[in-house]
Amino acid sequence: MVETMNTAANTTSHEPHGPLVSIVIPVYGVERYLDEAVAGVVGQTYRNLEIILVDDGSKDNCPAMCDMWAAKDRRIRVIHQENAGLSAARNAGLAHATGDWIYFMDSDDAIEPGLVESCLAAAYTHDADLVMFRFDTIDGMGRPIKSQYRQNDYDDVQVLTPEETLRKQLQFEIEGYFWAFMAKAGIYKDHGFSFPVGRKIEDLARICNVIGESHQVVRIPETLYHYRLRSGSIMRGWNTEMLGDWLEAAHDRSTYISDRHPQLIPFMALQTLMFLGNIEPEMIRQSLMFGLKLDPESQRRYRARINEFLDELGESQKLPERVRKTIDIIRIGMESRENRENKGDKDGKIL
Repeated sequence: MVETMNTAANTTSHEPHGPLVSIVIPVYGVERYLDEAVAGVVGQTYRNLEIILVDDGSKDNCPAMCDMWAAKDRRIRVIHQENAGLSAARNAGLAHATGDWIYFMDSDDAIEPGLVESCLAAAYTHDADLVMFRFDTIDGMGRPIKSQYRQNDYDDVQVLTPEETLRKQLQFEIEGYFWAFMAKAGIYKDHGFSFPVGRKIEDLARICNVIGESHQVVRIPETLYHYRLRSGSIMRGWNTEMLGDWLEAAHDRSTYISDRHPQLIPFMALQTLMFLGNIEPEMIRQSLMFGLKLDPESQRRYRARINEFLDELGESQKLPERVRKTIDIIRIGMESRENRENKGDKDGKIL
């Protein structure tokens, strides 16, 4: 991978008071929204920031825009690299981050000017090294969109242990969005953390790693982030084509939980299977029969993932009948498709 860094000098003052906060912003194909995103970071009420823009080989005007921002504000550094995807861009930014705290932002979203200040204040008030906050949704023009995320269903400050927070995440009361929290740098740097490259569901795969390595979590009822729903985004909702990627992410989460928080294994397996089991069964069946293009090795691996969760569930936990039915459709459907493809052509037709 070719990687260059621009650290052009400029005239904006840097106020070195308080802990340094590194803000990593991967950039690709967002020239319409980039200025708003970076302006929101530059305009933070808390000033001691290290802002890392990672140009992931963007083909539009974003690389030049990143360099122009670096020329205006000495807190900004730009990494130019060949296109490798969101995870690789985040990893590059993380590798160059030198702050005491680290925050990841998406380059097509917007933040409140007090995001960093509010997070730091909550962290030091409640002796927390992970701070979560509420967010809302906007459209491509920045207009509010009505949304009902379970993560926003609280009105008071919550101080939680890592296990309490993991349970909420496993029940999807806390989403996997990395832009919805700020964490102490050691949570990443001291545990060999990296995002999985080449996947679309990288947040779910790693959110428990961050929560589980914290010592205390605080959730503040302030809406500090504006999540933009637009066409062309990497992922804006569930579809069955992402089933395999989701299963891989859930497997990564399971591996981490099994290693670091084994007391949560049955609970994790139950919540994972409940989520899968509540997908519309007929949609899954049709997708497996006609739409989900998986090679035989992937089919075997994904079926193994589901069997893994069933084994971790144990005999003491029982799945509702509807959930069990959907799980069987996924598991058996992949097995049937694999058998058809072993006997027939690439479309699964029997020869």
